[in-house]
This record gives sequence, structure tokens and C-alpha cells, in this order.
Amino acid sequence: MKLNLPKVLPAILAISLFYAACKKVENKPSSTTTKSADEASSAIAKNLAQSLTGAFGGASIKDGVNPSTTFSASTKLKIQSQDYHCGFYVDTSLNLLFNQGDTLKAHKTGGVRYFFICNDKKTIGYDLLDSVKTVGSGPGYAFTYAIVQDYHVRGLNTNNSNFSLNGKMKAFTDNQYTKYGTGSSVHNLYTFTNLYVHGDDNFDITSGDATFESTGKTTGGGWDYSGTLHFLGNHKVQMTFLNHEYLVDMITGEVKPN
Repeated sequence: MKLNLPKVLPAILAISLFYAACKKVENKPSSTTTKSADEASSAIAKNLAQSLTGAFGGASIKDGVNPSTTFSASTKLKIQSQDYHCGFYVDTSLNLLFNQGDTLKAHKTGGVRYFFICNDKKTIGYDLLDSVKTVGSGPGYAFTYAIVQDYHVRGLNTNNSNFSLNGKMKAFTDNQYTKYGTGSSVHNLYTFTNLYVHGDDNFDITSGDATFESTGKTTGGGWDYSGTLHFLGNHKVQMTFLNHEYLVDMITGEVKPN
């Protein structure tokens, strides 16, 4: 399945190529560029960690080879087989309301399509295509999350505690702070290749690679970058873009120049 995802133009790369053609001397990044890259790396890392674990309303790697508990909360789920573990599991009209007292309100809409792969009537993986949008508000802020996932997940051992993930993900977040009149946005597109997840080790991604395209803005400024991710195990990821490298902790969200 192919997602109709928007392309993010890596303008900063074009600028780098232009300067490389005009100058023969080595150019070091300015402190301004470095600061912008540092701020972007933190936002990208947070988006990656949260989107992989379902914080924006999509499927989570912590679901293993089972359907997302977020989706199963819907009363409109349509199961096109006697057992969702084998065959289709579809919701073409996801519509969920969430209220936490008078402080947090959210409305989730979209559609979900699973196809479960079975061997001897046992689930060994799934293909997923979902598109979920969540609009909400809390004290002093409003937010919009948009997630699209085109996943191919396969179990690697008898109890599926180890599994692989390939596919694409769109994870867009926009926040508006009404009290201060400011906002932030992070719009990321990922392509995952051979991610190996160990469920018994807090769903550590022990190996695999990804590319990403990211545009966004925070109070520190905006960015338009593309780069790569290399999953190292021990909940660490090496992020590379421009000539910058960062080490990301997927549990704490901490990002360090590498």
C-alpha cells in the first residue's frame, strides 16, 4: 500500500550544495545553524518516540502483533471474520470523544484497516493502514495531531515477543498556547526499514534504520531538514542530518550531540 504523503523539500541541502559549488574551502556550520539544528533534533526525537508508542492516537509498537487498544475502544469497529486474529479488522469511521473533567477535551476521527497474518490459526503479524486526526484543548492551549501509518509487522519468535516493523508514518503535531499567543509545530514523515523490536525488554528497538523529513517551528525558530535514523539498541538512536549527529534516548527523550 502506498500513502499519499506530502513531500518536504530539503531546502537546507540545496543551499549547502550551492555553497559547495561556489567555494573550495571547507565551510563549518555557523553557531546559528548549530543552534537551530540542536532545537530541531530535540523536537524530532520527541515526535519519533511519542508517535512510535501511540501518543498521537495511532498504533503503538507496544501493541506487539495485536490491534491497538486505542482503536478497540471504538464501538464502531467492524470485524470481518469470526476472530480478528485472522483476516480483516476494519473501522472506516473512527469517531471517539474524550473528556477529562473540564480540563482536557479531545475528538478523534479517522479510519483504520488491519489485515492479520496467521499461521496454524495463530497471529504472526499484521498489515495496517490508518489515518487518525485528534483535535483537542486543555488549560491554556489547543492541539491538533494527525497520524498516518502504513505498517507491516511480523513476529520473529513463537510468542511474538520479538517482531519486525517496516513501513511509513506521518506524524504531525500542532500546538497553540492561547494564553501567550504562541505556538509550535512538528511535521515529520518517516520510512522504517527492518526495525527489530524486543517486547520483553520494554520494546527496545535493537536494530534497523529510517529516513525522515521534518519541518517545524518552535519559539527558537523554524527548520526544514531531512536525515537518517539508525537504531542501536538499549533504547538509543543515532540521528543524522546536515553534518550533525545526535544520540537520542528513546525513554527519557534526552538528545546529545554525538
